[in-house]
Amino acid sequence: MNGHNLNKSLGRIIHNRYYDLIIADTLRYISLALISLFVPIYLLEIGYTIPEIAIFEIGLFTSAIFFHFIILKKINKIRVKRALVFSYFAEILFYILLYNSIALIQFCGAYKFLLILGLVNVTASALYWTAHHIYFFNSSDSKNSGRRLGLLNSIPVALGVVSPFLGGVLITKFGFHVAFFVSVLLLITASLALFFSRGIDTHLQINIEKVFDFDFDVKNWIYFIEGLNYVAVAFIWPVFMFVMAIKIISMGFIYLFANTAYSIVTYIGGKISDRHGSRVIGRIGAIGHSFSLVARALSTNVLCMTLSVTVGGTFGSLMHIALDSGFYKHSHERQGSAIMNRELYMHLGRITLVLIFLFTLLIWEVRIALMFSMFLAAFLTFILNFIIKRDKNIID
Repeated sequence: MNGHNLNKSLGRIIHNRYYDLIIADTLRYISLALISLFVPIYLLEIGYTIPEIAIFEIGLFTSAIFFHFIILKKINKIRVKRALVFSYFAEILFYILLYNSIALIQFCGAYKFLLILGLVNVTASALYWTAHHIYFFNSSDSKNSGRRLGLLNSIPVALGVVSPFLGGVLITKFGFHVAFFVSVLLLITASLALFFSRGIDTHLQINIEKVFDFDFDVKNWIYFIEGLNYVAVAFIWPVFMFVMAIKIISMGFIYLFANTAYSIVTYIGGKISDRHGSRVIGRIGAIGHSFSLVARALSTNVLCMTLSVTVGGTFGSLMHIALDSGFYKHSHERQGSAIMNRELYMHLGRITLVLIFLFTLLIWEVRIALMFSMFLAAFLTFILNFIIKRDKNIID
């Protein structure tokens, strides 16, 4: 009898949408964290300039808005599980293209290669995040979304805590191509895991008025600053480390402690948001994360960078779990429009910071322009604290 009950319990876990998503996200995170930090640096090393990569990023973010809209309009026919699987294969293709970048550049030219690379990358990202949001909506409710989101975000980071460092080791010892190859193998494993997950039937609708949603502009500003913050951390910061001549293996080491802090604090923060609301932890996270961005911009060595990134991982996790759990708690009844609304303003924030960075390159040297961009992101993230205080739509 006990064995029978155990088998039933295991069956429920295996065929539970939420656990399916955790398994898929964990495998995906481990494979992407191995190399994603170093992609801008790889493009720099094969001959692209910083302005060219910045323009490439703007193209990605701009096209992502349209890709998200198209996928959301078609997701009822594409189906959520299929979209997730397609996103994994697009990610695999992305790394295959990077693996063969030199030959492809010689064949079609540097700019055409970037165009192809960007189309594959934005397809993978838009498919994944659209399906991911819907999958989570259908595996949680407004009462437990904080706890479930905390677990969903913490487990992949906890299990993949050494991935950036391992990626740095692989690149240093064997080169970028070996790291790309390992990432592809891990992504193939992740995509196979999705075949055993349950499908989701969707009946999403998009209301253009609700997408722009000028009636709740405070919420839109939150998304905008979140997107701007993302660029500061995922693009400006790696390029800054490259300009400061930080070795690739050291870059991976810097994230060991930050990822550990992020996984622990995210899990705790998710539970707190369900029990006591997310407004206070969101404000604390925004203030702490803003100071960590200032510290990054002023860092000159690996030790200072490690400390600043660890502080950022600690407070950034509080900020993101508060904002994301608020989004999921209050968007169950209007999923399609809510997802598109969030993606629109987040990508506008990303585009804005890259444009400002490009403009400052006309005035200052690269290092100063990078520092200014991080200072600006820090200032707006600090302002986010006051916006969270006013928001009544996605924050409890």
